[in-house]
Amino acid sequence: MTRLVFSRIIIAIIIIGLIGINYTNFPYKAFVPGCALILGITLAEIYQDPSTKHYTKIWSTKTLGYAIILLGFGFNLNNILKVGFAGLGYTVVSIGGTLILGMLIGKLLGNQGKISTLISSGTAICGGSAIAAISPIIRSSHEETAVAMGTVFLLNAFGLLLFPIIGHQLGLSGQQFGLLAALAIHDTSSVVGSCMAYGHNSLVVGTTVKLVRALWIIPVSLIIAIIYAKINHGETAHGKTKKPWFILWFILASLTVTLFPALHTVGAHFKHFGESLFMVALFLIGYNVSFANLKIVGARVLFQAVLLWGIVSTLVVAALKFNLLH
Repeated sequence: MTRLVFSRIIIAIIIIGLIGINYTNFPYKAFVPGCALILGITLAEIYQDPSTKHYTKIWSTKTLGYAIILLGFGFNLNNILKVGFAGLGYTVVSIGGTLILGMLIGKLLGNQGKISTLISSGTAICGGSAIAAISPIIRSSHEETAVAMGTVFLLNAFGLLLFPIIGHQLGLSGQQFGLLAALAIHDTSSVVGSCMAYGHNSLVVGTTVKLVRALWIIPVSLIIAIIYAKINHGETAHGKTKKPWFILWFILASLTVTLFPALHTVGAHFKHFGESLFMVALFLIGYNVSFANLKIVGARVLFQAVLLWGIVSTLVVAALKFNLLH
């Protein structure tokens, strides 16, 4: 068996494994996306094959798009918007403020516009899902996407462990902690995990607010697509600014489940498979990344993400303590 054939068999086994693990009761699922990304990077260093990289590069973008569309089947727009309407004001302010602050920090640190956009969007909305939605729109490189994803997953791991401790030290109520987790922790899975450790009330509040924020992937992606098209006159370093058609399909998927409640169970299965494809996409993205390029992009980006995360978390805690958030 040739080295090339063996490497492709390994890739196929990993892809099947990533899909399968999402259907198990594996207790550390929150860490699987980050591991998939690292696994892809490592495997690419071991089996350096330009042909395989070419195909995985094509399918990484396609798989991301399909994953996001399928995730739309897990959103009942009507219910979520009803529950989250009361928090619309601070949601708009926090998302807009985080995006602007993140871009300013990135500019001060000398980070490129695309990586700053990815980090800021991931912090403002819902971590890896936001980065996945926006990266093909602005045509960020695989290195930029991988660094942004890896940074967010690292901070998620810390948030999952540290936030319940911080919440207890500050004497936050269940509702207050739910708001803190939803506004300051990147990914929904980590929000759910930290809130479960804090109590049922925080779980209800945190999950609801986070799902409402996740819906902002749609307008933010469209706005970023328009801004990048205008700044670059419709062009980027990799060609024309990509139009986010998958966002339209995401909306249609959500509307389908909302208008036809009988499809809720089927929609949940589609969403579950979408989560599996998301992990596969991260593995494929990682396969197109080199450690050398990661070193070039990485250190200042990590500092930007940590600084932005720290400022946002501090402001949310202050707002809770002064009863500005309810």
